[in-house]
Amino acid sequence: MRAVVPVSTFGLVGLLLLGCGSDGGDTGSTAAADSSGTSGGSSGGNTLTTTVAAESSSGTNPGTGDVSTADPASSSSGGGDSSSGGEDPLSYAGEMNGYRWELPCEDPSARDTCPWDPALLEGALDDPQYTLHRETLVTFGGDANVVYDVTIRIRGVTEPKNFDGGEVQQDHFQIGGTPTVDDYNIYAIDVADPQQRYTINRHETPHNHFLFVMDYTVTIPIRGGTTVGLEMMDPNNIAIANPGGASGQMDPFVVPDIPPAPEPFYGQFAQLDVISVVPQ
Repeated sequence: MRAVVPVSTFGLVGLLLLGCGSDGGDTGSTAAADSSGTSGGSSGGNTLTTTVAAESSSGTNPGTGDVSTADPASSSSGGGDSSSGGEDPLSYAGEMNGYRWELPCEDPSARDTCPWDPALLEGALDDPQYTLHRETLVTFGGDANVVYDVTIRIRGVTEPKNFDGGEVQQDHFQIGGTPTVDDYNIYAIDVADPQQRYTINRHETPHNHFLFVMDYTVTIPIRGGTTVGLEMMDPNNIAIANPGGASGQMDPFVVPDIPPAPEPFYGQFAQLDVISVVPQ
């Protein structure tokens, strides 16, 4: 029987303590399948960059590898304000809305730790800092003269990342700061204007091998027409699996209400849903 973990929209809901890595604590595996990924590449650190223009919510799923060329200013997610005939500001988010970082285990039956699927290396960026660095670029729509308050919801199961400095919201949302040098993955949102990096899998517990379930909502500023990078970085090729580890948990965690629920995801993943887009 699988363990279904109810989650609250304001913070950590569950921890699965797990051992991870090899060679004295390699634990990282950055779980982010982006809008273009699949196989090949060398383990030396390739980085995939995909550019996706904002489009309607009926557009391409980030996991398909298709690249939209829609004009952000003309995109719409099913309509604007019915009273004014204007477009729906939510459509400005384009491929951000529903985006998923996915880091599947190569062997779904693996427990404790696992090598992630090497197919993720195809086209990855050549970055000497990371064994895996993937990036999807999305053009946010709207008016270039306007900064929007964009409210997002983050849900998923990942390993932790620690930081020095910066600001923390909702326990796991890191604004700026310097990541600690270790083998844990980074799942991040890079906004070009106002320029800032946001890491979604921050955790206060240092250097512990575990997975945790997250479900929280935050608001970030994004200028119309700017570029947003959805990043996944892993210093090694080992991920903390779901389930396994020192907690004795035998069943994998399941995040309710998003795929693949009621089935578990064997590896790590996070989903970004855009709740609202409001001009400042």
